[in-house]
Amino acid sequence: MRLPRPGPLPALRRYLALTQAAAAALLGTTRSRLAQAEAGTRPLPAPAQAALTALLAALPAPTRRALATAPGHAAPPPAPPGPPQPAPHAPALVPRRHEATRALRRAEVALAAAEAQAAAGTARLALLAARAAPPALAADPRFALEAGHWTGPLAQADRLLLQAACAGLRAELAVLAG
Repeated sequence: MRLPRPGPLPALRRYLALTQAAAAALLGTTRSRLAQAEAGTRPLPAPAQAALTALLAALPAPTRRALATAPGHAAPPPAPPGPPQPAPHAPALVPRRHEATRALRRAEVALAAAEAQAAAGTARLALLAARAAPPALAADPRFALEAGHWTGPLAQADRLLLQAACAGLRAELAVLAG
């Protein structure tokens, strides 16, 4: 005896985010009969098979093809757009605007300090590379070590993070102001 194949039924149910009971009600059959069809032990009744065929025909062609060729990998349907969110009450935004302004000032001060250290580190490295560098500087390991630290990849990453934080806070303030 040859058992029926479940076909796209399990994938369609997952695609539509339906429980077995909900899918069975949609197709006009029982949950147990749907479970048997999904397991491949029993075919769907003819009316339920006709409803499944109509449901599949109503889907976009790419989705039908994905359900038929790779039942486990069909893309989920796009989320329906929700109702528009009401604009927040302006007085409620004042504390957040104040907090964001203070955070932006702190980030700008930290960024200025980091950029000043990077410039100083670059100047120190250039001074050490010059032929006319004082011998006392070349002998001072801390002078070169600090310069390397201030211009190194970690310092560069810190500067980039501070720049991103400033950009994000400026964008937030632009939204809060408008």
